[in-house]
Amino acid sequence: MFKDYLVYHLTKLMWFQIGINLTNFSGVERDYEFRRQYAMDNEKIILYVGRLVYEKGIQHLISAMPKILNGYHDTKLVIAGKGGMLDELRAQAEHMGLANKVYFTGYLNSKQVQKIYKCADVAVFPSTYEPFGIVALEGMLAGVPTVVSDIGGLNEIVDHGINGMKSYAGNPNSIADSVLTLLYDGQLASNVAKKAKQKVKEEFNWTKIAQDTHYIYEKAICKTVAEKQKQEIEQENAKKANKAKNSENEITNLLSFKKKHAYA
Repeated sequence: MFKDYLVYHLTKLMWFQIGINLTNFSGVERDYEFRRQYAMDNEKIILYVGRLVYEKGIQHLISAMPKILNGYHDTKLVIAGKGGMLDELRAQAEHMGLANKVYFTGYLNSKQVQKIYKCADVAVFPSTYEPFGIVALEGMLAGVPTVVSDIGGLNEIVDHGINGMKSYAGNPNSIADSVLTLLYDGQLASNVAKKAKQKVKEEFNWTKIAQDTHYIYEKAICKTVAEKQKQEIEQENAKKANKAKNSENEITNLLSFKKKHAYA
């Protein structure tokens, strides 16, 4: 019973409580010289950070760019990371006539990743499958207005229009609409970025996760002790009931014996 209880709650904790180092972006500010490697000063950077694989949905983000550019011309999609789809994604951007509006950075080290987040105006994570969504937490902690797909861990992290924006997974039109909403409405973008950063600090820090894990163990141990005490009481009551039944049987047998021999 203890094992089942513990496994269930720790599995639930692991699924919903992912963590991030809150000092990741401490002292990191927007570096304009670094930013100019990827976009002009007048261009808004739409950023993707992560592996370049199918389930990350980058192909849908590229497909969203024509609508985004039609609504907000001065934008640039910056795709940071490496993976097996790099050549395919480059070919897609070129085929769509977006070669000058989509920039592939390749691999970035941790310091460069911190800098690129600070350069972004909107971060987008268009996954079609995402169990946890740590990259989204990084964007939120960096203070970047964030758009995520409405699936898996990403869906659990973001409240639409409050601390980020959601889009339908695999839907370029929906991605474009959420991005444009943030680009059009600077006040909304600022508000969701602030609330997102606050949420990450309050709910996804390792101190809280350690406390939650400790609480689960304590609760499980207390539950086990209580169950053990309950079991001991039930066993004691069963012994008493059995003893009382035996005594009753003995009295009945004795009375039966006396009655049988009363007329002997």
